Amino acid sequence: MIETSVQHWEGVDSPMDAVILFDVLMYVERADRLALYQKLLTQCLAPNGIIIVVIECNSPNSGWPSILERLGKPLAGYYEDVEREMLAVGFNLVYTQDIWGPDDFSNYSENEVKFLQILADNVASEQHIRAIIDDILHKRSQQGTYHKKFAIFKK
Repeated sequence: MIETSVQHWEGVDSPMDAVILFDVLMYVERADRLALYQKLLTQCLAPNGIIIVVIECNSPNSGWPSILERLGKPLAGYYEDVEREMLAVGFNLVYTQDIWGPDDFSNYSENEVKFLQILADNVASEQHIRAIIDDILHKRSQQGTYHKKFAIFKK
């Protein structure tokens, strides 16, 4: 197992059977995602190797993307972008599953606020983040729902 940033990953010594990218690609800019897919396809994955992805779908009722957008740090990509890009470089989509769940910020924790602060490059105060969350909650007439996609792509 290797843990590193997409931009600094140097590849592996021998081909891999699987790569897992859970909730990471939405923070990676398009050019870096395309370079990663190309490297995986041509250098890193074994024949019939797979990439397993979980990523946000572009949903107007999802809280995290809304908050990050208000903080000036919109997500760099959504599932729809990733699928289109991976198919374009030569991967085959073999399975998808929608993941839906409650997106409830009515009782958000200190850790969630600090995580949002990190995602926003620490340019926003905790108070500012709390105000954004409260404003989004106030404008919603009902609890939000997140929508993610689980997908398997094959080389």
